[in-house]
Amino acid sequence: MFGDKRIVKFALDVWELIRVIIRNLIQRLVLLIVLVGLLSARAGAQIDFPIGYVSTGGTYAFISLIEQHKLLEQEGIRPTFVYIGGPQVSQALISGDIKMAIVAAASPIRAAAHGADLRFVGGVTDKEVASFVSAANIKAPAELKGTRLAIDRLGDYSDFRARKVLEMFGLQAQKDVTLLQIGGQTARFAALRNNQVQSTFVVPPLTLVARKAGLRELADLGELGFPSSSGAFVVMRSTVERNPKEIYGVLRAVAKAIRIYKTDKEQALGAIARFMRLKDSEALEETRRMNVNVLKDIPSPPVAGIRVVRDFLAQTDPEVKGMNLDALITTQFSDRLQKEGLK
Repeated sequence: MFGDKRIVKFALDVWELIRVIIRNLIQRLVLLIVLVGLLSARAGAQIDFPIGYVSTGGTYAFISLIEQHKLLEQEGIRPTFVYIGGPQVSQALISGDIKMAIVAAASPIRAAAHGADLRFVGGVTDKEVASFVSAANIKAPAELKGTRLAIDRLGDYSDFRARKVLEMFGLQAQKDVTLLQIGGQTARFAALRNNQVQSTFVVPPLTLVARKAGLRELADLGELGFPSSSGAFVVMRSTVERNPKEIYGVLRAVAKAIRIYKTDKEQALGAIARFMRLKDSEALEETRRMNVNVLKDIPSPPVAGIRVVRDFLAQTDPEVKGMNLDALITTQFSDRLQKEGLK
């Protein structure tokens, strides 16, 4: 009898122990379910905000850093970057396929002049990332008199830029320097090397190839201060009204990526390599060198570059000439970012 009581007590103790273990397991399971639910809710709270971009050049390599460091996710935005070449990016913006375009100013200005309600809300640079290179025997801009300069086509932006830069040199296009239509950058560079022309514009990493070929860099357009609108951030006005949090979040993410680009050389080179699919170490160094000094800490709208493009387009489009450019530019997001800083 005494032995039976001990067996019963032992069984009851074991049962109590099992109940405690089961209770703890249930509590842990409930906690796990709650945590999963919170994480799922947080992930589900991310806003779709697709962004289109037009270039795979080094100026846009900050996109790779945003993706690598999940900077948009930190702002509650689901990251979707879509490459859309040419003016089609503005069409995609107007149609609602994307919420923001990272683009030079020409196609948005044309679209706005003909009725699209667009706004420039930011930009990564105010200055062009390009070099004006010449034959080795030309040592100063004044020596360009009587020579030929390669552009893409007469009447396009390469023509306009050439005229403006020559003007900065104190020279007049088609009087002091003849502009020749050669085509794209590769063809223009070949024409310079073959002495068909004596100068042209190149962007990195072709700037490195030019130096190695013995050509002379007469001017770095970034250092020259030539205005640029490359990498401008454009949205519809309705997006400014409905998604101000997301616009601000994108600009914060861009500012953080640029800070990494400027302060961490290895990460910057890695980002350029991934974004441009470039492996040559010298070319990577060259691309970073020419971009690091022109990228802005606060991605504000490139007002001077936008005006330069407007002036160019206004030469042939009366709708552009008569537009109110100030109404297209809003600095409310970059002003706020400047005031609050990065945390």
